[in-house]
Amino acid sequence: MAFWKSDLARLLRPFARPFLPALILVVLVGSAGALLQQSTILLLDPTIRVLFPAGEQALGAGEPGAGADLAGFTDRVALAVIGDPGALEPGNGAAKMAALWRIAGIVGVLAALAGALQYLGGTLGALVGLRLIVGLRMELARHLMGLSLRYHTGRQFGDLMSRISNDVGRTLAVVQLVLRDLVQEPLLAIAGLVVAFGVAPEATLFVVLALPLLVVPVGALLRRVRKGSNKSLTQLGASLQVLAQMFTGIRTVKAYRAEERELARFQRSNDEFIAASMKMVRASALSQAWTVLYTHLGLGVMLVVIGWLVFEHDMVSNTGQLLVFFMMISRVYSCVKKTTRTLGQVAEAQGAAQRLLALLDEAPDLAEVRGGRSIAGLGAGVRFEGVTLRYSADAEPALSGVDLHVRPGETLALVGPSGSGKSTLIDLVARFIDPSEGRVTVDGVDLREVSTDAWNARWAMVTQTPFLFHASIAENLRYGKPDATQAELEAACRAANIHDFILELPAGYETDVHDAGARLSGGQRQRITIARALLKDPELLLLDEATSALDTESEAVVQAALDRVMAGRTTVVIAHRLSTVRNADRIAVLEAGRVVELGTHAELIERGGAYQRLHAAQFRAGTLGG
Repeated sequence: MAFWKSDLARLLRPFARPFLPALILVVLVGSAGALLQQSTILLLDPTIRVLFPAGEQALGAGEPGAGADLAGFTDRVALAVIGDPGALEPGNGAAKMAALWRIAGIVGVLAALAGALQYLGGTLGALVGLRLIVGLRMELARHLMGLSLRYHTGRQFGDLMSRISNDVGRTLAVVQLVLRDLVQEPLLAIAGLVVAFGVAPEATLFVVLALPLLVVPVGALLRRVRKGSNKSLTQLGASLQVLAQMFTGIRTVKAYRAEERELARFQRSNDEFIAASMKMVRASALSQAWTVLYTHLGLGVMLVVIGWLVFEHDMVSNTGQLLVFFMMISRVYSCVKKTTRTLGQVAEAQGAAQRLLALLDEAPDLAEVRGGRSIAGLGAGVRFEGVTLRYSADAEPALSGVDLHVRPGETLALVGPSGSGKSTLIDLVARFIDPSEGRVTVDGVDLREVSTDAWNARWAMVTQTPFLFHASIAENLRYGKPDATQAELEAACRAANIHDFILELPAGYETDVHDAGARLSGGQRQRITIARALLKDPELLLLDEATSALDTESEAVVQAALDRVMAGRTTVVIAHRLSTVRNADRIAVLEAGRVVELGTHAELIERGGAYQRLHAAQFRAGTLGG
């Protein structure tokens, strides 16, 4: 498969278009540099003529044949370089030294030009490669951020990080190799063959005709490398997923003294990665070994061919030209070996390209409508109208036929056993996902028709697991409102019962919370996230079990903060502890993705149905636990 038709080329093509002029310049500079580098070898011929004139034929005195005109041309070049014909006469030392100085000067000029072009091509190629990869990385991030939670909840984090980090890094390395070696080395080989043809056309023709003996086997081996690359990288992603789980759950691992079990699982995953990688490595190593065998045997056969041409047909009779030919063919073989090695690395990167293309080919399932509608407020409230949601086509519905009205200004509590669909309802309100059937509306308008920015400005969320970025408290608070003033920060923190605690910290609001807020307790982190939500001054507040992970004392403090935040706002709250929602305006009870009961605490207790059973079970558990 040609490189330009490969998965790697298909992956990079959209990002390469803006840099097309620069890429053309890289090729032109590489071509000029290749010709200049190879042209220095031509100066061996006049150098040999000056140093060892005895026994040489007169310039241009070769046998007529296929290369007679070219031989005459090289003779004229040699004469032009030598300058003074007296340099070819025995005993004329001054003329010889003058000719050698002339040759050395030309070599110096050619070397300076070749070096400058090498620098220009190398830096320009590296810059284009880096720009390509940054564009790819940004597009991957933008694409993944645009996918809904339906995608992200089913994706293994370790494998995703492996693709974005390892696969993109491997692609970057190969792009730089392509722009450097797959541009320059083939050009150097072609230039070398052209020069070699000029001094020994028949022998060069033999080299060209023998190239399929290298290309065909290597091409077959590289196809095996491409196939093995995807398997190897997939297994690497699996091993990183094991590692990510091991350290994410380090407290659980240590609690059950399962360190050795996890390490054994990681070792098995690594062994599978090695097995998959070695299949690819063996094919790649075999292609390089065949290239080495071909080039060295080729030189041996070339000696016989040259001997036959010299002894039987007297086609190459000039020692200088013969030396130039051998030097050129040697360089050609060196370029072929380097090109083969680079092609092997490109083949190894095909798996990375396939995996990255698979990410980019993920169809967004949360489309932003062009010219989405703006909304003035919640109006008549939020409605679920016949909402059904499946996370995949063959999965059981997480929600089924839900009809529910969140009235303006009310607190609606969602209760039910785990897996009943409570968090899914919250995600639909936030439009993290869209329903498979039915619709969610605000003031009668389908959320899919509303501008995402306009809707996002109307609500704020506090989740069960408070997440803080590795930044200062002030930066975390401003995440939802970047232009918030210090006075606004402090007002929100007072409402969330966290202001006094922040002032006691050494750096106050500028205190770095470290990774995920590791310096703070669960209750402190939760109150900061409440302040962050309050800072948006939302009309709709979404609380997803915001106190369920806290101890009794912290829960009381956080609940008091939430009560102040909820006052005067439309609120949808998921609660595990029913005691926290007895004062809600209405309570919706979910079972198996359906709303089975709806009413106030008193109404539902009196009804004696699912809510009453949940309440009784918690009451018994609380009594027994006391």
